[in-house]
Amino acid sequence: MAGREKEQGDFAAAQRPEPMRKARIIPWLVELSRTDAAALVRGRPGDLPNLIYELRQWLDLEPGEPLNGELDRLQKNPSRLQPPIDALRQLIEAVADRRRFQTAYGGGTVILEAGRLGSEGGRALSYRDARLIDAMLRVAIDDIYEDTEAALRIGRCAQCLTVFYAGRKNQKYCSHRCANKVASRNYRGAHAQERARRERQRYRDRVRKRTGPRVKVGRGLSQ
Repeated sequence: MAGREKEQGDFAAAQRPEPMRKARIIPWLVELSRTDAAALVRGRPGDLPNLIYELRQWLDLEPGEPLNGELDRLQKNPSRLQPPIDALRQLIEAVADRRRFQTAYGGGTVILEAGRLGSEGGRALSYRDARLIDAMLRVAIDDIYEDTEAALRIGRCAQCLTVFYAGRKNQKYCSHRCANKVASRNYRGAHAQERARRERQRYRDRVRKRTGPRVKVGRGLSQ
């Protein structure tokens, strides 16, 4: 792989590399699919470390993810990289030939109809999940990732803590009821002294009505 040599180490605790630029990914995948893992050892000293670094960029791994450890182990045993490269080559060749690519994964099967890429009719990519929970979570995560504007409208009500979908970007409450509760509470807090003054005055008026207008009523009395 081209590029200057990057220092490698235990990336489980290292700084996360910048993700690979979108415009570079497809050409890079084609190049990767033609790579001979064994030849990396016989090549220039920086070839293998550079490839591992670029894999981290492409996979966009967080520090601490288990795959970081697997990439670290490639330094001592680069032959472990050949099976994933072979699988990738089958995918790239299917795209080149505009034919179906199908492979199993942990939750089922993924199918890419390369002949439909860029066409109007038919969906090119589909997943056949083995379990309902896999299907629901995968599709939900895809939907959230693909429509971040809508996803960022999912919030938690500042009053009752219910999770809700906001009709407006600045909406803080799940309903008018919760909004009114907060408004009433704020109003009562802001006018507490005035209400207390009126209560004291009403109390004085009641006492003086019973005992006479010259009776002195203490400020601390209330009812």
